[in-house]
Amino acid sequence: MSRASRILRLAYRHSVTRFLALAGVGFAFDLTLLAVLDAVTPLPPAATVSIAFWVTYALNFALNRAFAFHASGHGVRGQLARFAPQVLGDYVLTVAGVTALGALGIGLVPARIIAGGTNLVFNYVLYRWWTFRHRPEPETGPAPVAEPALALAATARTDPRP
Repeated sequence: MSRASRILRLAYRHSVTRFLALAGVGFAFDLTLLAVLDAVTPLPPAATVSIAFWVTYALNFALNRAFAFHASGHGVRGQLARFAPQVLGDYVLTVAGVTALGALGIGLVPARIIAGGTNLVFNYVLYRWWTFRHRPEPETGPAPVAEPALALAATARTDPRP
């Protein structure tokens, strides 16, 4: 096996690499949808940013759950409950960032790129260690053997016989 293929395999095995690849795809989708909405609708920038954001986030949740963090085998309800405040926080930061950058004279798409870039680390950390966290499986091996003296003392305390 070549060195390049080993490096690629190692990179693919890490969730950050898969997350960044999906973030790139999702962000390209977000920007494309944002540009189309801005060009063909009379909606204000906050509305076009919001629509593109929420559609993209639904896509990103599904893709990250399945591919970046391999969390499809875990309960989706708990993941969605943890995801809701994460995405709400990201949304507030995104709209505030785009609005503030727009007030400084930066165009809509460049402002969205800057705002998205600032949220990238925030999102990876929350996805990895909160939204799609893996809880360790309980051990299925035999129960540990208790010390005989401790086992007798425990039995004596819980034994209802006089």
